[in-house]
Amino acid sequence: IAIPCAASQAMIIGLVGAEGVQYVAMVYGTLFAVWLVLGLILNSMVKGFSPELLIEIPPYRRPPWRAAFTKLWMRVYGFLKEALPIIIIAIFAIGILYNLGVFDAIANFTAPVVSGVFGLPEDAVVAIVVGFFRKDVAIGLLAPLSLSAAQLVVGSVVLTMFFPCIAAFVVLARELGAKGLFIAIGIMLIATLIVGGLLNMIL
Repeated sequence: IAIPCAASQAMIIGLVGAEGVQYVAMVYGTLFAVWLVLGLILNSMVKGFSPELLIEIPPYRRPPWRAAFTKLWMRVYGFLKEALPIIIIAIFAIGILYNLGVFDAIANFTAPVVSGVFGLPEDAVVAIVVGFFRKDVAIGLLAPLSLSAAQLVVGSVVLTMFFPCIAAFVVLARELGAKGLFIAIGIMLIATLIVGGLLNMIL
């Protein structure tokens, strides 16, 4: 929930970093605090156990190049096979929804939250919705909005904490099931509203 992917980090550093290194530090400092506090809260609330695990580690050896490239190809092929169709469909869906004016309707509906709680312009809702499909693209969509440095910090944190990209969302659904997925969604929404609102008040 508070760990941006590599592509998102590049966009955060490039976009927010243009306003000053201190604002990038604010983004990562906030995300680290969320990660720590939320982790401690969930650790105390969620039941579970941590069994002891003893592993005998064999001596390290340099893997054969053939095996390394074979495994690399398997991972890349697996990602392209599962994620690429989802991404293409998502981009196509975004284009249709944008042309149909769905984003405008969502912007009007969510204006009290986006503008009132987060202090962002209504147009920022497009970036928030697109963030469900592509986090890095969503952060890049903040650039044309002429946001202040404080708004960029809030927007970057909100987009990072909001729903994961659709590929990660699908994995969450498979791993957690329907009930666990809805609980995770609730945690993400509540945490995003609280942290985004507090940041807007402080900055």
